[in-house]
Amino acid sequence: MKKKIIFFNFFLFLIFYLIGDIIFSNFVYKYRVGYKCYNYSENNSFYELDKNCFAKMRLVSSIDSYEVYTNNFGERFSGKNTYSKNKKSVFFFGDSQTFGVGSDWKNTFVGILQSKLEDHNIHNFGVPSYSPTVHYYKLNEVVKNRGIKPSKIFIVLDLTDVSDESEEWRSIGEGNKPFKEKKFHFEKKSFIKTFKSENLKGSRLIANYLREHSRNLRKSFYNKEKHKNEYKPVNGNPSGGYIYTDFAKLTGCDNEKKKTTFWSCGGVEVGLKKIENNLEKIGKLSKMHNSDLYIVTFPWPDTLNFGQTKFNWEQYVYKLCRISECKNVINLFPEFKEIKNKKKDWLTYLYLKNDIHLTPAGNTIVANEILKIGFNFK
Repeated sequence: MKKKIIFFNFFLFLIFYLIGDIIFSNFVYKYRVGYKCYNYSENNSFYELDKNCFAKMRLVSSIDSYEVYTNNFGERFSGKNTYSKNKKSVFFFGDSQTFGVGSDWKNTFVGILQSKLEDHNIHNFGVPSYSPTVHYYKLNEVVKNRGIKPSKIFIVLDLTDVSDESEEWRSIGEGNKPFKEKKFHFEKKSFIKTFKSENLKGSRLIANYLREHSRNLRKSFYNKEKHKNEYKPVNGNPSGGYIYTDFAKLTGCDNEKKKTTFWSCGGVEVGLKKIENNLEKIGKLSKMHNSDLYIVTFPWPDTLNFGQTKFNWEQYVYKLCRISECKNVINLFPEFKEIKNKKKDWLTYLYLKNDIHLTPAGNTIVANEILKIGFNFK
C-alpha cells in the first residue's frame, strides 16, 4: 500500500511539475536562447545580422532577456537612427563581446560610447564568432559598397579569435565572402524535440545550473598550485586555454590528418598566423583611407585566474599593432587585474554570471578606456 501511495504522489508531482514548467516556459522564460536576427547564406556557410530586426534574447544561464535592434544595414544599434553625413564615422569590429551578448544596447561598451560621442556615427559590426578573417572582409565591403570612410577603426580582439581563425573561418580570395568550415545544420525537429525545446525550459535551466555548479567545483580544484598550468576549459569552452597550456597538449591529429582534439593539426600556430595576416591587410586598408586603427583587448576570467604562463597574449597584441601599424593598443588587462586584486566579487562585477561576457560595469570600464586613449577624453 505504501508503495502505491509513494508512486501516486510521485506521479502527481511529475504532472504538476510538467504543468508548471510549461507555464514557466511560455509566460516567464519565453525568449529564445541564442540568436535571432540572423541571416544565413544559402549553403549555411556564412551568416550576418538581419536588416531591420528586433528580438529579445537571453543567455542559457540567465532568466533575464536583452533587446537587440538592427538597422537597415544589419548593424546592431540603439533602435533610433542618429546617422548624419556631417558626422565622422567610427567602426567597431569584433565578436560576441563587441556585439554585446547578454546586455541591452545602452549597457554595451559600443552603446555607452555612442551616448558619449554624439558628434560621431558609431557603427557596430560586431557579430558573435566573427574573427579577423571576417573583419577584413566586412571592412573592405563597407568602404567599397557604402562609400563610408571611417575616421577611426577599432578591432576588438578576443582569445577565441585564435580558434575561430584556425578551426572555423576560411577565405576564398579577395572580395569573396569567407565561409565557415563547420556549416550550420538546420533540421526539422520532431514533435517531441519541439515540445521539449519550447516547453521544458525550466528543466534545462535547472540542469544548466547543476552542470555549472559541478564545473565550478572542478575549477576550484584545478586552481590549486600544482594544477594551475594544466589546461582546463573556460566555462566549458576550450578555446582560451592556449595561454596557460603547452600548444602540443592542445593539438592532435591521426595519420590521416584528421584532428583528434578540439584544435586541428595546425592548431594554435595556424590561428595566430592568420590573425597576423588579416591584421596586416586591415592596417593597409586603414592607411589607404586615412583611418586611425586601434586594437582593443581584455582578459577572460580564467586569464585572470591562471595567467599567461605559456603564451603572452598581451605581447602578441602589441606585435599585431606593429604589424598593422596601428595607432595604439587599448589594453584592459592591467585594469582588470587591478580590479581582481582589489574586489572580492570581481568575477560577478566584471563578467555575467556563469559566462565570459561583460557586465554593464565591465563594459563601462572598456568604454572609458577607449574614450581615454582613442578620443583623448580625460
